[in-house]
Amino acid sequence: MAVIPEPVRQQLKDRFDTVLSGPVHLTLYTRPGSSRLILPAGVGCATCEDARQMAELLREAAPEKVTLEVVDVTRDPARANADGVDDVPTMSVASNSETGRIRFQGLPTGTEFPALIDAVERVSRMEHGLSEESVAALAKLTEPAEVMVFATPT
Repeated sequence: MAVIPEPVRQQLKDRFDTVLSGPVHLTLYTRPGSSRLILPAGVGCATCEDARQMAELLREAAPEKVTLEVVDVTRDPARANADGVDDVPTMSVASNSETGRIRFQGLPTGTEFPALIDAVERVSRMEHGLSEESVAALAKLTEPAEVMVFATPT
């Protein structure tokens, strides 16, 4: 079963053709090998294959703009640690091949899917969408800050 149905894939391709302007690099951190089995933490990943399909479909929607790197955390734990990734699946969005600061943990379907598409589009256009007041307030920060946004249908 496809994670993204064919009509949505075509809509996504049409949208990306008109909206994306610059490059977007997706990095998917995964731990393959368990499919739908529910295993103890740290063993396998029940949604990693679906996350891989989703990331590949995003790349296929705009292959001239979107690149994808898949990192198997079992084969390259040093990379995952260096990038600060603790959980799989995690998908990062960046404008180049560096570690993306926008990250989606878990499978970004349902209410999370529009946020993923928005992140890809904003990174491509290098637009943050913040008000001038927010940019001014952020400019006053003297130490690094981490912002976490939780999406839930409830």
